[in-house]
Amino acid sequence: MMIDIVQIFEDAATDADYQFAYGRRDIQNLEVSSKELSAGETVLMIFPFVETAEIDNSLIFKWSVVTQLWLGKKFDTGVETGTYAELDETELQKYDRRLYALRSAMETMIKSIFCDTANIVLTGARVFREINQFDENLDFVTAEITFTYDS
Repeated sequence: MMIDIVQIFEDAATDADYQFAYGRRDIQNLEVSSKELSAGETVLMIFPFVETAEIDNSLIFKWSVVTQLWLGKKFDTGVETGTYAELDETELQKYDRRLYALRSAMETMIKSIFCDTANIVLTGARVFREINQFDENLDFVTAEITFTYDS
């Protein structure tokens, strides 16, 4: 049974009150630039999926899917004064102002999606940071995830 993978992540973004973007990296700059992110909003970006069929006796019985989730912010509101993500910040400042909270939010979102959605099973996740990305100069926590669902 085919599932709407993009809709699952878009619904998760809506539930968490995140802006949502989907597409190839070369168009994400345009996507992010069109979002309102100046008051501390968070954006969830999903990149296109790579799906690999698991086959038994010439029949597809399961799909293994790999994608990247990027959870990012341009502006932090957790600090009393609030600061925009900028090139002059140190890695530690970015961590204290945005990346630590984004890492926690990423884990919460992944748990929520895979605990609340029937028929998809998380089989792997690798988390890393992407700082000063796109024209908007956002900081992200990125998760490369692998999951399966039955065909």
